[in-house]
Amino acid sequence: MRYVVVGTGIVGASAAYHLAKAGHHVTMIDRKDAGQATEHAAGIICPWISKRRNKVWYELAKESAKFYPEIDKELAALGFSSGYEQVGTLCLRKPGKSLDSLYDLAVERSIEAPEIGKIEKLSPHEVKERFPFASPDYGAVFLSGGGKSKGALIRDALLQGAAFYGGKFVHASASLDSAGRLFADGKEVAYDKLVLAAGAWLRELLSGYGYEADLLAQKGQLLTLEFDGLEMNDWPVVLPPASKAIVPFAEGRLLLGATHEKEAEFDLVPTEAARREILDELGEFIQLDRAPKREKLSVGTRPYTPDFTPFIGTLPSGNIFLANGLGASGLTTGPFVGKLLAELAAGDVLSFDISGYDPALYLKKLN
Repeated sequence: MRYVVVGTGIVGASAAYHLAKAGHHVTMIDRKDAGQATEHAAGIICPWISKRRNKVWYELAKESAKFYPEIDKELAALGFSSGYEQVGTLCLRKPGKSLDSLYDLAVERSIEAPEIGKIEKLSPHEVKERFPFASPDYGAVFLSGGGKSKGALIRDALLQGAAFYGGKFVHASASLDSAGRLFADGKEVAYDKLVLAAGAWLRELLSGYGYEADLLAQKGQLLTLEFDGLEMNDWPVVLPPASKAIVPFAEGRLLLGATHEKEAEFDLVPTEAARREILDELGEFIQLDRAPKREKLSVGTRPYTPDFTPFIGTLPSGNIFLANGLGASGLTTGPFVGKLLAELAAGDVLSFDISGYDPALYLKKLN
């Protein structure tokens, strides 16, 4: 049985890894476009205190976060580092009712998600002890199970794992024709089962097959502040009551962001407006005691569906499988979604019920 995976972002890399690990013949195709969302994401693994009303999204995100330590250990046993670190998460709120309500929510969510870990309510002084750049105005609920991941690292670890188990990589541009034939740089590639994990580029890929995808491409910019002589890899992730987050990494790198620019789509030009937006929104929550030596904006393109629900499933042909629309939670959900795609394509028992993620809701057959 010949499996082909198109797209080697975090979802495709995970699908290829799990298929190859199961002993299947796997070929991966990717043209390596700039702006792949996996490389330009903050890498926060902490879905449990989200107040998004989309329960379908939350169930997937919750199971995906639970899966992270498992896949990290699995890859480490092969000698590949995923970059995953369980450093805990500081969920900022002003002391009082808001902080108390968040603590109660975390305790409630922990009943079905014990992987949240230890839950602590911290004063502003205690917050600053754990995150020295914290504003003195905010306390926090600390979740010890929260973590972070570097998108490029876990993607590469999954691809290395796929290669370890015999997977082959082809650097090429993939396309489909109306009969479902697959081409790589114009040369036909035979397959028995095809997995499409093309991220924001899925619309382009499916159009050749006669499908229109109700999928939105969204530009996201991240700001990295680099501090010389400061090690912050064990500092916790910080989630303020805002649309952006603060993620400390090794070698004095502090990630801030990201923006959500719907109109810009595939534009990869970093902008001063985005830098200003990020610093203005997060300025209330951090107090830098030194100036960064360097700043860098990075730009990626994430795929969203109109209702922000991902889709995972099969096209009517029965041998083409796809997942998409993970949006800003792509690094959280990607490895688990890739595993589900592999199980689906291989005809295995699924680790999670995907009935609420039907691709038919977002795809329309043309003519």
